[in-house]
Amino acid sequence: MDIQEDFVSLPIGQLDRIVTTMANSMADRDALQEILDVMVNAVVVIDADGWISKVNQAACELLCHSRQALCGMNVETILAEGRLWMETNLLTVSHQGAIRNLESWLLAGNGRKIPVLLSVSALRSREGEIDGYVCAAQDISESQRLQEALHASMRSFQSIVEKSVDGILILGHEGRVEFVNHSATLLLGRDKEEMIGLPFGFPVLSGSVTELDVMRKNGELGIAEMRTVVTRWQEQEALLVSLRDVTENVRLRDQLRQLSMEDELTGLNNRRGFFLLSSQELTIIQRSNASFLLFFIDLDGMKPINDTLGHTFGDQALIETATIMRRVFRKSDILARLGGDEFLALSLCMEKNNPADNILARLEGEIARNNARPERVFRLSLSIGHVEVNKNSAQDLEQLILQADAQMYRVKMAKKQAG
Repeated sequence: MDIQEDFVSLPIGQLDRIVTTMANSMADRDALQEILDVMVNAVVVIDADGWISKVNQAACELLCHSRQALCGMNVETILAEGRLWMETNLLTVSHQGAIRNLESWLLAGNGRKIPVLLSVSALRSREGEIDGYVCAAQDISESQRLQEALHASMRSFQSIVEKSVDGILILGHEGRVEFVNHSATLLLGRDKEEMIGLPFGFPVLSGSVTELDVMRKNGELGIAEMRTVVTRWQEQEALLVSLRDVTENVRLRDQLRQLSMEDELTGLNNRRGFFLLSSQELTIIQRSNASFLLFFIDLDGMKPINDTLGHTFGDQALIETATIMRRVFRKSDILARLGGDEFLALSLCMEKNNPADNILARLEGEIARNNARPERVFRLSLSIGHVEVNKNSAQDLEQLILQADAQMYRVKMAKKQAG
């Protein structure tokens, strides 16, 4: 399984980001189990036939099974709906790539049924075939108990929420705070007397899940996940707001992203992925007469596109550049977005006569076809430099990239001088 790019307790609405992160990024396989085990939400990795291959400690605790018992078990065993759930939902994942925040039930080893939100993402081989799935589950038992307590009795509700580690607020008319528990005051860095009767101060929308920057009681800046649902309070419609400190989650998420090999916007390799894969290819040169072409591609006029048309069109220009590169280069070539408006391509020389000129000609042709499409609002332009890499070349990849970058810059300057 080729696992390539969040959380100690991520918000329910973002579980899809967990599975996408894991499905796209875990280049360092040896680090996978260690990273899984610091997560408090349950994560299960299964193969294409539904057999469990990896679990984290949170999954073992939630399901009341040992790691040894779970690994090798079919995932049907822990699903309340068994094969029916798999046939219905894994088919959806196969077609759509993922399902997000699906309410379901898991079966624990002690016979208890556990309400959860499930997110599932397909894991694909280098050939694009599905060879497994990553499943992330968040226990929503406490959320259900909160809702039941609200409907059953105010006293019961207050007893539960005062013990909750999550911040809980009730917002009434015009978003004014009518109830706040102790955890919320700690998280927001404000006393209860400062909040009751006053506007909450953050935009809220029923059913939404957002992250907020907060100043905690200790004066440190933190990040809270906010989740909002409609409820009843003192016979009136109100909003129930729950806050969870996810500061450490975000830090972990950033660390996971640093492990990523894929550029999130274009789907090409990112800098890390390019260096990892290219370093492997360059070892071939040292043992053979093989040669490569390293291309440095710069998207012209990115700033004017962003400034005049907006960043949505800027992102579109980057996506179009990646699409053109995929059409021109072979699947075996290594393509990457280095960052910003800069791209790289490492291509094995297969043609004997003028391979670089042939690739440049194909790039120019694809750019022209792209710009000829109707209703274009901007013109795509690329400046391209390249160097040949063989056993006599510098073997330091950074140095090779600088050489290709320098040639690209000369091409860009020549275009500007030509008007």
